[in-house]
Amino acid sequence: MPLEDSIALFVVIFTFLGLLSIRLHVGLSLMLSGFIGIALIRSQGAAISTITNSPFSASYSYSLIIIPLFILMGILAVRSGLAQAGFDISSRVLRKLPGGPALSSLAGSGLFAAVTGSSIATVATLAKVSTTAILNAGLSLRLAAGVVCAGGTLGVLIPPSIVLVLYGVVTDESIGKLLLAGIGPGILTIIAYVITVVALVYFSKGNETEANDKTGNEPAGVVNPPHQELDVAGGFYLCIIFMVSIGSIYLGIATPTEAASFGAITALIIFILRSKAGMLLSDLRRSLDEAVGLTSMTFLLIAGAGVFTYFLSLSGTTTYLVSMVTSLEINPYLVLVLCLLILLPLGMFLDGVSMILIAAPVLHQILTGYGFDGIWLAVVVVKVAEMALITPPVGMNAFVYSGTVKEASISTAFRGIIPFIVADFVVVAVLIAIPSIVTYLPNISGVK
Repeated sequence: MPLEDSIALFVVIFTFLGLLSIRLHVGLSLMLSGFIGIALIRSQGAAISTITNSPFSASYSYSLIIIPLFILMGILAVRSGLAQAGFDISSRVLRKLPGGPALSSLAGSGLFAAVTGSSIATVATLAKVSTTAILNAGLSLRLAAGVVCAGGTLGVLIPPSIVLVLYGVVTDESIGKLLLAGIGPGILTIIAYVITVVALVYFSKGNETEANDKTGNEPAGVVNPPHQELDVAGGFYLCIIFMVSIGSIYLGIATPTEAASFGAITALIIFILRSKAGMLLSDLRRSLDEAVGLTSMTFLLIAGAGVFTYFLSLSGTTTYLVSMVTSLEINPYLVLVLCLLILLPLGMFLDGVSMILIAAPVLHQILTGYGFDGIWLAVVVVKVAEMALITPPVGMNAFVYSGTVKEASISTAFRGIIPFIVADFVVVAVLIAIPSIVTYLPNISGVK
């Protein structure tokens, strides 16, 4: 790279990290730092022109309509009580297993993360509620921290996944295939987390039993939850929404955009049917306000990333990195591992959506050049990007959890997360060894 472009790249990265350190929104930080970089390389006029046109050029894609539709669908499902119904049903089904409340918290975190598209928002919202339920069952704060922080990452793969939609937009991969491809790895991750929770609770209970035999005391804090009527209809409605939105994609009878609209309409009908008398209009307005807020936040990230990635392209950074890596005569899987490891430090500064918007175009171009399947690669990259949010010493989820639950220190949160990180690495290794877990559903579906 020319010296002046290298200096501009250094200035842009330093500016970006500085803006993040003063808690400026990630989208605005990307936009302002990219603006400075373009001004340094070209001119102030070129930078102003880019930052003026970027919000339109980065968001005009027809495929992006899926995002507000999926967000609205999820919010209506939550406000209709469907997410709570799914949580309650899973709690009843899982209550006899070791660590039932922890497993229920995993289910609740997965549902909420799928709705919001943000692992960090899931941790901030559910940390106190889930931790209280887990502690009341006599389980440890360390386990609660691990369950909440790791559970927030589940929504990245389980459809409808906004992160996978954005990956498809920035890399031109089939969004329909990506949504289907996330199902198998999502289920595999859930199984790995369940095994991890059961094993942790089983061994911790054994230690508690030994302590109780010596002291004659029962573990403190155990509370038997009162019997409650299950909202079976809510669970049924939740399944209907999933089948309408994702099932129509699998059968090939609807494009992802059409499926998202069908899902949103179905959620709206269910919302109307389950609304309380006299509260329909006010509840609907609050739902729309929340959907607009989340959509605006996502599109601000898209616009900011558009300016930033344009600077990377203009400076030759993207071309330089791609040509440098692809020219190396090393094993493709070693390149894959090195590229995936690059994502882990980004979790110190960025959420999953921001990481994908910035890193996916470069990593996808490098790794598909080595012959890796684009759909399979997308799922693996997205999975590792979310892992970055719980990987020490930079995992943002741990810091968010510690800030929300005052009793939990950073060290406690990370100690609770470590078993789930091990489970995640096992999942990634399995996905690399058996790619058909990712590609089977897209290949047999009617999606093009």
